[in-house]
Parts: sequence; structure tokens; C-alpha cells
Amino acid sequence: MLVVLLIIAVLFFLGALLYKQSIQEYRINQIEWEQRHQLDALFEERVPVVVRNMPSSPVWTHEDVIAREFYGKERPHGSPETLREIIMGGQYKGAIWDQTYRARIFESAGAAIWFDKIWAPVLAGTRGWLAGLLPPVGECFIGDQGLMELKANWTLIVPSEGAIIVNVLNPKEKATLTGNWLGAKPEKLTNGNLQYIDIIVRPGTGLWVPAHWLVAWEAKEEGSVPLVMTVAIHNPVSWLVSGRKQGVK
Repeated sequence: MLVVLLIIAVLFFLGALLYKQSIQEYRINQIEWEQRHQLDALFEERVPVVVRNMPSSPVWTHEDVIAREFYGKERPHGSPETLREIIMGGQYKGAIWDQTYRARIFESAGAAIWFDKIWAPVLAGTRGWLAGLLPPVGECFIGDQGLMELKANWTLIVPSEGAIIVNVLNPKEKATLTGNWLGAKPEKLTNGNLQYIDIIVRPGTGLWVPAHWLVAWEAKEEGSVPLVMTVAIHNPVSWLVSGRKQGVK
């Protein structure tokens, strides 16, 4: 029993070291979906990874919203408008959903089924026994999203409807942020020293971002209402640190 506890302690310590590591520079990796077997090795570099030409999600799209009865009945937090009316009628700017509701929509939309089919086999080697112990935490977003810090070991950002521009900030930039920056747009912050990169992500493309990095996104096309999914992949350390919470509520 003592040996087992010692092994667990060593694994936890190594996980903590890896979780705290971050690259203090702006660099991204990019691969095609057919090169997805390289993802394990790229994860070790702890910089964002773009995966192009991956299978697009058939759910959480405008076509899906129009077709399925669920969206026509669901009323977020007692809203007078249905989820379909909010998305298709341009009322999304007043829709501020907490993490619990975003996760519920992810499950109800069937996005979890899509992720398990497309991504679970890819991550099997990376996650191993953790896949059953710490399941992915998915969320559905509508419209633009202000700054949030990613707490999970890795987080996948996938637009299912409409292209988005993702602002990606290195963890070191957090030291330059002042005031209430959560939910803000990077270009609106007055700190002239703030540096970040913009990555255009379209449906059929996934962006993996490691822990501690900050992200925000907005529609690439003016007037577009992007629908976006995120999936947080935890290890034991990130799970405990985050308490299953990202940077926004």
C-alpha cells in the first residue's frame, strides 16, 4: 500500500511540474488532420497547436439549430426567447450564460458524442487511464467571447458555425494586466505593452491551447454570429487547480 501511495505521489509531482511549465514566447504549431498522430509529441512543446481539415461538427450549427426541436423549446435561464430565436434572431448579445449552462447545452446538442467519435481515439495515447477518471468538459458558446484564462491542461477551441479570430496571449502577459480584465477584449485594454497573436479559426479547424494561456475571440465577418465549442482536457493537477472552472462564469 505504501508503494502505491508513493507512486501516486511521484506521478502527481511530475504532473504538477508539467502543468506549471509554459513557453514564454509566441509560437504555434500547425498540422493537418491526417497528421494527428503527431499531436502527442506536439503537446510536449506546450504551445498552441492548429489542426486543419478535421471533420466538421454536424451539431451546434445554424442548420442544426433550425432542424432540431430542442432548440425551439429551450429557453435559457427563463428567457422569453427560445434558444433558436436567440441564435437566429440576433439576440445573442444579451445572452450571458454561466459555465454550467454552457456545459448542459454541449451535452444536449450532442457535441459530446461528436467529440468522443472524432477526438477520443486521437487522445487515447495521451490520456490513457485518465480518460475514464477525468472526462472531457465541453461547453457551447454563442457570439464573441472576452478574455479568459484556460485552466485545463489542454483546451480545444472549435467553431462549428462561422469563422472566428482568436486572440491568444502568452501566460507572461497576465502580469501586465490590471483591473477587471476577465471578459474584456484585448484591443480595449489600455495597457500599451500587451502583446498577443491573432489566429483565424474556421469550421473544420481546431485550436488546442495549453494551460495558463489567455484567449478571447470574435467573429471574423462583421454581423456574423459564430457558434463555438470548447473542450477542456484535464490531468489531476489541472482538475484540482481549476475546480472545473475556466476563467469566466
